Amino acid sequence: MIKSVMMTVKTKKLNPNAILPKLVDDFAACADLYCCEDCVVELGKLTKVRTGLVFEIPEGHMVEVRPRSGISSRGVIIPNAPGTIDSNYRGEVIVLMYGLFGSETFKAGSRVAQARLVKLEGYTFKEVDEVTETIRGSGGFGSTGK
Repeated sequence: MIKSVMMTVKTKKLNPNAILPKLVDDFAACADLYCCEDCVVELGKLTKVRTGLVFEIPEGHMVEVRPRSGISSRGVIIPNAPGTIDSNYRGEVIVLMYGLFGSETFKAGSRVAQARLVKLEGYTFKEVDEVTETIRGSGGFGSTGK
């Protein structure tokens, strides 16, 4: 395990096929999320993939839902990645998947995404008349590389 304070995310199963997220080893940054039923993500279609789980995320934290690289490399993506689950949400964790240039069939119990518990820092936005200049300036969308 990553040597830090271990947080616990209370997790309720809505489906008997649901599998609690798992960190595969001591070096894993994210826990695997599993689907609780068979499903197909088709080319050009958005699919809601059910996990059958509800998280009680500790206050001051959020969970990010991220794609698995192997699935993305086959053309199935999570279009809102990373998906954000706030600490006050108590509904089922659903993974939105899209067949960008491929399709994928998942059996119940297949790994479909990854979850990362993230500690939040408080912040606000303040209107100012000027911001500090940088070398990059206002260059965006590919301006830092070729």
